[in-house]
Amino acid sequence: MKLNVINNNHGADSKAWYSLKPLQQYHDAQGINTMWGMGSANFQRVMQGNDYILCDMPYWDRWNPLKQAINPHAEYRWRVSYNNIHCNQIHDLPTDRIKSIDVKEWRTQGEYILVAPSSPTLHAFIGEQNWIDNTLAFLKTKTDMPIKIRHKPRKGGRSGPAYALVPLADDLAGADCVITSCSMVAVDAVIQGIPVYSHERSATNLVSNRIENFGVHARPNNRTEWLATLSYHQFTGDEFANGMFADVFGELYSL
Repeated sequence: MKLNVINNNHGADSKAWYSLKPLQQYHDAQGINTMWGMGSANFQRVMQGNDYILCDMPYWDRWNPLKQAINPHAEYRWRVSYNNIHCNQIHDLPTDRIKSIDVKEWRTQGEYILVAPSSPTLHAFIGEQNWIDNTLAFLKTKTDMPIKIRHKPRKGGRSGPAYALVPLADDLAGADCVITSCSMVAVDAVIQGIPVYSHERSATNLVSNRIENFGVHARPNNRTEWLATLSYHQFTGDEFANGMFADVFGELYSL
């Protein structure tokens, strides 16, 4: 495996290095562009059409500063995708890494629609810069149900659930469905049995319906296979370092 591991001036304490540092063992300037997130110049690299590997925050077992302060030696997982922002196909993979996940029965009704926009960068990537306004306008032509919006939590230049003023569980508690472009809120929703509408580039691509089909809630029976696939697209620092990531991705994508 040959990876061109790109350092966009990440600091030594940056969460980016949890994945990028152990991947440096595969570094080759002629290898596949391997980067953290789509900030800095990464957006342009992704849009060039060349092969790439994207590292970012995971679907579960997520790092946050409070957890690290309590247990500085704990292992956290880090998402990896190939030529996409998420893995949105289902592979035939073992279920050993999802045994701790409690998948709920599908919800049949709720009190409101939860809209969870992605970041402006992600909306630019999928070519829908006006996703929020367009989605809200569309929904108002389809339903009178109350709509609650959950923007990506941000504070002091950082983002993620650790910085949310309202816990995600609270927003999901009464949701009839979740509508998103590509937010990972949808992953939590599907696990909790809440129907999702999302974009085709979303991680929930194969367990949700499209927004334009609003009104037809998807409740598929392939969540176990889907979760197993996601579980092999996120790894701990040790799993990057010991070659497990290289073995899995080498087999899945012939790298």
